[in-house]
Amino acid sequence: MSKGFNRVMLACLVLVLAFMYIPVVAIIGMSFNGTAYGMFPYVFTTRWYRVLFTTSNLPAACWLSLRFSLSVAVTALVLGTLTSFGLQYWSPKWAKRFNFLMQLPIIIPWLVTSVSILLLATFVGFGRSYLTMFLGNLMVVLPYVVLLVNGRFQEMDRTPEAAARLLGASPARVFFDVTLPGIAPGVMAGGIMALIVCFNNFVLQYYLAPVGVNTLPVTVFTRIKSGYQADLNALSAIIILITIALLVAISCMGYSAGSLFGMSSSLKDQKGE
Repeated sequence: MSKGFNRVMLACLVLVLAFMYIPVVAIIGMSFNGTAYGMFPYVFTTRWYRVLFTTSNLPAACWLSLRFSLSVAVTALVLGTLTSFGLQYWSPKWAKRFNFLMQLPIIIPWLVTSVSILLLATFVGFGRSYLTMFLGNLMVVLPYVVLLVNGRFQEMDRTPEAAARLLGASPARVFFDVTLPGIAPGVMAGGIMALIVCFNNFVLQYYLAPVGVNTLPVTVFTRIKSGYQADLNALSAIIILITIALLVAISCMGYSAGSLFGMSSSLKDQKGE
């Protein structure tokens, strides 16, 4: 390829990276800006972090969202892993149809899903409640777990399972000692995806949360309507740094985003072809 073409591609790469990461860097920088409304000139301060941990209602909302998202993610992880395990005993034709059905809750807009769940919950007498919000978020994140874990099942070597059964291991021991370690990357990816989707799912939480239950997305939406909120920058910066730390920890464990979410194997398959 010509040098000119390579330069254009490099420029496109730089523009894409800048487009994705400049807002992230900017919000971390503005969390230390003491100027009113986050304007220039830039005045360094840690005031907004003190506000965040003293008078702001954001930490309580964040803690509520984290506990709620963890409960949904753990439930989805258990149900999704067991569903994917049972799916291995279906015929390929029915397994393919089931996978298609599991994609629908991902494709259908969350606004439509939220309104449908709210109407159904109101009809049966639950209305807007914690249970309704829990089941609604579970319905949305469960397909991610099933599809990711099932994808890992398709890639793993099932020979050790057969060998363990031939040696007299019980089904439970085969699952926990052989199968579960083999699908661990898919289980981890499913849990991470379920946690992220639930934590960020403003639409379902806005429509289904009971009165007085304000998760972080709902709280941020309510507050941002009144104007600039500097403590939001501080909380966003903390969440970004925690996310980076988690990614580093996952990388140190020997995993990457590609290996967890099945992208690496897809690239290898394409190269093999």
